[in-house]
Amino acid sequence: MSTPSSPSTPVDRDGVPASQAPTPPASPPAAPPVGTGPPQAAHGASPVPPATPLELSRRAVAPDVARGLALLGIAIANSVIHLWGGPVGAGLRPVDGSTLDRVVDGVVSLLVDRRTMPMFALLYGYGIGVVLRRRAQAGVPWLAARGDLVRRAAVLAAFGAVHIVLLFEGDILATYGLTGLLAVTLVRARGRTLAVVGGIAAALGAIGAGSAQALAAWEGAAGDLALLGDAEQHVLGAMVVRLMSLFAAPFGVALALPLVLLGLWFARSSVLEEPQRHLALLRRWVLGGLSVSVVGGLPMALAVARVWDPGPAGVFGVATLHELTGMAGGVAFASLVAWVVAARGATVAGLGPVGRALRAVGVRSLTCYLLQSVLFVLPLRGWAGGLGEHLSSAQVVAWAVGVWLVTVVVAVLLERAGRRGPAEALYRRLVYRTPQTA
Repeated sequence: MSTPSSPSTPVDRDGVPASQAPTPPASPPAAPPVGTGPPQAAHGASPVPPATPLELSRRAVAPDVARGLALLGIAIANSVIHLWGGPVGAGLRPVDGSTLDRVVDGVVSLLVDRRTMPMFALLYGYGIGVVLRRRAQAGVPWLAARGDLVRRAAVLAAFGAVHIVLLFEGDILATYGLTGLLAVTLVRARGRTLAVVGGIAAALGAIGAGSAQALAAWEGAAGDLALLGDAEQHVLGAMVVRLMSLFAAPFGVALALPLVLLGLWFARSSVLEEPQRHLALLRRWVLGGLSVSVVGGLPMALAVARVWDPGPAGVFGVATLHELTGMAGGVAFASLVAWVVAARGATVAGLGPVGRALRAVGVRSLTCYLLQSVLFVLPLRGWAGGLGEHLSSAQVVAWAVGVWLVTVVVAVLLERAGRRGPAEALYRRLVYRTPQTA
């Protein structure tokens, strides 16, 4: 993540020319970047303006469409986790697949793995920035706004913990919630601080991910993963494995934090909400980010496709590179959506059927993400339907696309009924369960 060195500008809707990148503040503001509220709020007893959800017709197009696409990538990336009962190699892909399976594995590794989840993390950070700005515009004091953000992150982490225990050890909600708690301490930091913290976190996270991939490759070669296969076939054994995976959620914070902080930085100038004002920046991210992502991801993709065998030590290097360059790819994909939205002049009313469907999923991303787990876990896992033992890489990717399409249908039906997703409704009820006072 890089930051310009030009003079500081206001963080909210500043007039940045379309030919320049948005400039983060050079130093923290003397006062909190949210309103001080009405005069009577200073006495600490007056009610804080309620946090009401933004009307669907007023939501920005690009972030929601990007979330809808990101969920397709997440479904495809997670699909391999639901295969079990056989030996695995690089990228945790089965090693006994056909030529078609190897091609699919390589393409997914190159374009999807560790590319769409960073995109989702960027959008999560952007959402934090938008919430902060909206609370400022409503005249909410800083301490109350910070409390909003802390509750939102804590409830998301709780959602993730329940998701892990009941269904899926590969959950990202708990990690994002923990990352959000950390990001709250940095929402007023200058751009340079965000860049330094994000850069350190990216390096540590990539090294950790590379180490985990190398360890998995070594254990797979030694046959130790058969123990997990045995646990997979029993309800209690699988639950124990999921409970153990709870302790892995904090380690994912290092991978998510750089993108969440970059999302905060983007939100300061409404980059994704007003993409037409930032075409030059978006163009640089798309062209540069995709180039870095493809070049850096190619060695891992070739290893996953079993074109070459780098060995456990080599897997560490290529997986670390794959992780780092995937962050650039995630930003590039989000920027590409915003670029297309700006180029087409797309508005909520002007979206075509595909755009409306993607937006419907993005508006209900929490519901659709959790629904994905139900549609994967119950039919495929060994302790449930057990079909994952019999599917190949190509077949489970096709299953993933089908799962995503089901969530699209559900989201569109909810959209036509004028209803938000049930998970979103529960989330807001838990976050804003009591009247707030300043």
